Amino acid sequence: MNYAFLDKVRVAGYRDEKWQKQGRELVRLRECGKQMPNKWKQNDGKLDYKNHLYIPEDEFLQTEIAQGCHDSLVAGHFGQEKTLKLVTRDFYQKELAKWIRDYVRSCHECQHSKSPQHAKYGLLQRLEVQYTAYSSISTDFITQPPQSQGKTQVMVIVDRFTKMAHFIGLHENASAQDVVDTFLPELWKLDDLPTEIISDMDVKCSGEF
Repeated sequence: MNYAFLDKVRVAGYRDEKWQKQGRELVRLRECGKQMPNKWKQNDGKLDYKNHLYIPEDEFLQTEIAQGCHDSLVAGHFGQEKTLKLVTRDFYQKELAKWIRDYVRSCHECQHSKSPQHAKYGLLQRLEVQYTAYSSISTDFITQPPQSQGKTQVMVIVDRFTKMAHFIGLHENASAQDVVDTFLPELWKLDDLPTEIISDMDVKCSGEF
C-alpha cells in the first residue's frame, strides 16, 4: 500500500467523526495503561481493524478503492461478490459491502459488456377488451405533487371500460393497509369489487391488497 494512499486515508480520517472517535478511544486506553483490544490497532496515524485498514467515510476514497478492485485491468470487472472479496481482503468499513455492491451494480462497462443471466423476456400480452364497467381497473400513484389538505400523494384509479378516473389523496408514507382503507370507502362502495386490477406492481399493490 503506497504512502500517497495512506496520506489520503489520514486526511479523510480527520473529517470522519466515527474514525476520530475510535482513534481517541484507543489513545485513552493506552494512556490509562489498559490493555488494547486485540482487534483494533493504531499505528502512524492510521487505524487497523483485525489487520484490515479502517477506511473513513469518504466518497472519493471509497471510489478510489472500488476502481482499483473492480475497474483496473488486473481486477477485470469482477462481479459484486468477487469485488467485495478483493476489497475486504485489505480494507474495513461499516456498510462497505453495501456501497461496493451499489458501485458494481452501477458500473457502466459491466452493464454494456456482460451478458444477461436472466431468462429471456416474454412477448407483451394484450389485455382483454372489457364489456362492462368497473370489471377491470388500472391503478397508479402520482408522488410529490403540491401538498393539499395534508396529502402529498395521489392514487389514480381508471376504469378500463368507461375511462372514468378517480383521484384519491394519500399521505406521503401511505402503507398498503392505508391504500386498502382508502380504496374500500372511496371506490368499492360505489362500483363493487373489480375482477381485475392492473398496476405496475408497486409494493402497496403487490402485497395483500
